[in-house]
Amino acid sequence: MSHIKVCSVNEEGRFGGPERRVVEIAKALKERGIDTHVVYPAYDSERYSQELLKAGIRNTSLNITRLTLEKKVLARYIFTFFLDILRLYLFLRRHKFDLVQVNGTPQCKGALAAKMAGIPVVWVIEDTKMPFIVRKIYTLIAKYSAAGIIFVGKRVYDYYIRGSMLESKLSIEIHAPVDTSIFDPNHVVPDKRMNQIQGRKIVTVSGISPVKGLKYFIKMASELIQRYNDLAFFVAGAKLSSQKKYSRYIKKLIASTGLTSDNYFFYGIIDDVPSFLQGADIFVCTSISEASPMAVWEAMSMGKAVVTTDVGSVRQYIEDGISGFIVPVMDSKALTIKVEELLNNPALREKMGAEARLVAKKKLDVSIAADKYALFYKRVLKQN
Repeated sequence: MSHIKVCSVNEEGRFGGPERRVVEIAKALKERGIDTHVVYPAYDSERYSQELLKAGIRNTSLNITRLTLEKKVLARYIFTFFLDILRLYLFLRRHKFDLVQVNGTPQCKGALAAKMAGIPVVWVIEDTKMPFIVRKIYTLIAKYSAAGIIFVGKRVYDYYIRGSMLESKLSIEIHAPVDTSIFDPNHVVPDKRMNQIQGRKIVTVSGISPVKGLKYFIKMASELIQRYNDLAFFVAGAKLSSQKKYSRYIKKLIASTGLTSDNYFFYGIIDDVPSFLQGADIFVCTSISEASPMAVWEAMSMGKAVVTTDVGSVRQYIEDGISGFIVPVMDSKALTIKVEELLNNPALREKMGAEARLVAKKKLDVSIAADKYALFYKRVLKQN
């Protein structure tokens, strides 16, 4: 099959790592004769729509409800569940796609709609922390509907597939991608706002959510600021409406430390991630659970020294002490020690960043991932 039409269904829609992956892969697949049409909820998806349009990816917003912990939205999700499947089914039938890609474990509506329409389903799974009941429901639906499964790291395979009823399914490991030609330190200008702030800069890309472990970044920062008076800490990420309680907790935590508006900066969602990373001296990932953390890959591609918690597939792509530092999750003391080691050794920062850049180009570039997607799509279509 020389030309393949894929519908990528993303029931979340709020722009984050999984959505960035969809955009990057879809862009790269266009060059390989694969046309992707992205479908997402109409509500609260403006940034996603903008990114898709900017990338030249065909997209449609439908009146479907995302799964969330917000009580009103959760109630609507349950109430409209079968209606949303019908909407997706009619859309898929109308456009006559060859393949449907479902993005994320809880996003079963697209899979069920595709099964009803008789279209093969490729299901991308990219987490290692999910409520037991959700994981079991996913396993059952995937067994019924998925023709192939893409997992983004070995820990994801172990968490969902190994020893389960999905083990016999056609599957492949494909990392989350980074475009190393865009995340290139030789062609990126540092963020102007960051440039105006003096001192060494320690940054993270983290949504305000418990799973991102932002409180450990703040605890680390509060320790370091007591020993160094030339540090500035930067956070870029979304404030989620479903995490209002956690946002209040983070504000109180900041207020209880030595961090002030002179040394701690929250930028929210940023448009130019490469420029934000270019302004950094050290990048820190404090996540409690990840699968294939794109923010880490992007920092590596920008040639930054990285300190990251031991989540997802970081050990597949970072050699501890060579191309980055890996510390235990939920351990602000370990984060502090490794960041301090980098602060006191500029030569190590530079060497580690250079090694990280080489790894990103060799193993994590979007072209590598896109080639694997294209081959896997063809394998799935061949067996269906």
